[in-house]
Amino acid sequence: MKRAGHQDRVIGEIGMTNAVKPQIYRDLIDHLVDVCHDGQGQIGARRLRAGVWNRNATAEFLPDQHAVNLLLARMPDADREILARLMSKEVEHGVFETLKALEEFEIAPFETGYEGSPFNDFVGRLDDWQWPEP
Repeated sequence: MKRAGHQDRVIGEIGMTNAVKPQIYRDLIDHLVDVCHDGQGQIGARRLRAGVWNRNATAEFLPDQHAVNLLLARMPDADREILARLMSKEVEHGVFETLKALEEFEIAPFETGYEGSPFNDFVGRLDDWQWPEP
């Protein structure tokens, strides 16, 4: 585990803390969960499930995206679903890593979380973990 500037705090340690966080902390993490579940974090997954990455792509215009369209057209639905879930998880991973960096660089209010780290709180909220009572 990596130590931050404070001797009494270990980054990434799991366990409930007695932290009191401002509402913006909860609001931001909940917003990021919404983005992952229903917003920008699902755009790529929806495209994969539909079997078309970019409807406007042709061999001449955006040939790399056209190649993805051709690849997806050859794939069975079950395989596209596997890729869609993988893409969704990668978006979540990006948020996780961002929250970890905010903690490591001690950016307020993300220096700690309720469950030890802000990224632990994020992962919990992805699975409907309830915020502690204020």
